Amino acid sequence: MCGEVKPLNDFGKLKSAKSGINYTCKKCSSKKNKKFRNTERGYLICLHHDMKRTDAGRYKNRNRVVRCHFTFDEFYAAFKKHKNIYGMKSAWGPGPNQLEKHLEITMTYKGDGDAWKRGDGKRTPSNLSVDRLDSNIDYTLQNIIFIRTDENRRKNNSSYEDCKIHMKLYEERFIKMEAI
Repeated sequence: MCGEVKPLNDFGKLKSAKSGINYTCKKCSSKKNKKFRNTERGYLICLHHDMKRTDAGRYKNRNRVVRCHFTFDEFYAAFKKHKNIYGMKSAWGPGPNQLEKHLEITMTYKGDGDAWKRGDGKRTPSNLSVDRLDSNIDYTLQNIIFIRTDENRRKNNSSYEDCKIHMKLYEERFIKMEAI
């Protein structure tokens, strides 16, 4: 892609290539991937992939692995529905009739290419995050909401107002059975 002649160790492996070596150098591949992850679709693919992982460390909840029960297309459709209701604002707030009180969501990938794998805190606080309404239930379309990373992290120190918002969303999804 860059048009430079480079040694073979500057290129990654690619099983589908006849030579077994990627056609683009690692630096160009990294730039291309970062550009894609900063698109809406690319960012959502990374989030969905993150939810699909079932490693025992990060996604274990009370001695069981948390699983994701929807395809990327279903996940993308749920996000589109969220955008139709909330725009690029968090679902965490008093409701769609008071959107001015909801915080803006961004979708900016920052990092050197491994930030998604490491989970080293390089994520932007205002970035889109997927939260489970009930932490005892796996990722299902009914159990997810689209909020900001900082809102998802502060759940451990939830205020009374936060709890009221959470209960309202829970009632909509599990009592009135209104899926996203």
